[in-house]
Amino acid sequence: MPTTPDIKADLRIAVVGGGAAGFFAALNTAEKNAKARITIFEASHKPLQKVFISGGGRCNLTHACFDPLRLTEFYPRGQRELKSLFSRFQPKDTMRWFENHGLRLKTEGDNRVFPASNNSQDVIDLFLDIAEKYRINIRTRCRVASIRPEGGKFVIQTGEQPPQQFDVCILSTGYSPPGWKLAESLGHRVIQPVPSLFPFTVKSPVINGLQGISLPHAAGRLEIATEGKTRKFEAEGAILITHTGLSGPLIYRLSAWGAQALAQAAYQGTLQLDLLPSIGEQELRNQLEQLLLKAEAKKKLVNTGFERLPVRLWLSLLENSGANLEERCETIGKKTLNRLIENLKRLRLPISGKSPSKEEFVSCGGVSLKEIDFRTMESKKVPNLHFGGEIIDIDGLTGGFNFQACWSEGWAISESLGALR
Repeated sequence: MPTTPDIKADLRIAVVGGGAAGFFAALNTAEKNAKARITIFEASHKPLQKVFISGGGRCNLTHACFDPLRLTEFYPRGQRELKSLFSRFQPKDTMRWFENHGLRLKTEGDNRVFPASNNSQDVIDLFLDIAEKYRINIRTRCRVASIRPEGGKFVIQTGEQPPQQFDVCILSTGYSPPGWKLAESLGHRVIQPVPSLFPFTVKSPVINGLQGISLPHAAGRLEIATEGKTRKFEAEGAILITHTGLSGPLIYRLSAWGAQALAQAAYQGTLQLDLLPSIGEQELRNQLEQLLLKAEAKKKLVNTGFERLPVRLWLSLLENSGANLEERCETIGKKTLNRLIENLKRLRLPISGKSPSKEEFVSCGGVSLKEIDFRTMESKKVPNLHFGGEIIDIDGLTGGFNFQACWSEGWAISESLGALR
């Protein structure tokens, strides 16, 4: 449990970083504790910038998954810690909070939750209105240069301004090297942050020139050679061929789970794809033989299609399996047919790097989870120091999961501080 500050006077709380986790902690603490005098320090000119740009400007607030154990499966790191946290504050609670504060929500077919207005600014306006109601001091363009524990207080220095003292400090600086340096200055270990959720750069004749083609369901295995061994990661989902390689939910999942290994391997590896995971190999062989050797035997291969695949991808796979597209289907040999089946079920593609992505503001790494009490998000090393958001070593997939971790962490902080009356 947290060490109770001296609260003879009003409880002074510093929130370093005006993002989702820090803001949510501040708002909920203010609602629960009339003694709280809260200051948010934000280095940029506006708070809540990631809230503004998330979901293409619509703000994907959370994901309508209401089983805490199932919910943790969407987080490559922090599953054990989040299980306990989600048992106390999960997406159902998040949705109730926003609706109780006057923001109408909608749940889309894929369970992503957005404001009914499809406007992220409505979320920001709500937060700012609550902050004004409780007289939360928001200081923008105000980067914290140092935090020093002294006599049971936190002495915070910002630029040329005189230092200020606070009873409680919440570090929620997001993906921020200065934020991690502050955590290290307070004695915390920071696991090297690296990007997560990014497309792969792939150079292969199989997909060259096919940008824009997608498959709704594929299975993939990522193989990465690091430190003398090969690590393997598996996932399923849709894929999209881009002008630089591959993207889509399947690729994002593999990049998230393999983020640290990929960074160690300089983003080199091998991707093996099953383009038709819903059909077994023998059944696939039967269908191809029926198509090529019977139904369309007299057609040129270039004039054929396989209903399970986009035509351009089908023709590329045929050609890269050794087939002459100007010959008739019935001339396809056994070796070519075997190579085609191999490409359809075990297509191996070289990964030569990571491509830029709008999702790449998600990272893995940060303050070690072993040094945080997830009942309160308080440091195990420094009393009354709390952490929330991307500064810690937790990250989720796209779909509202990263924000949900922020809301749950912010709520846990507020429960702790709200009790200090």
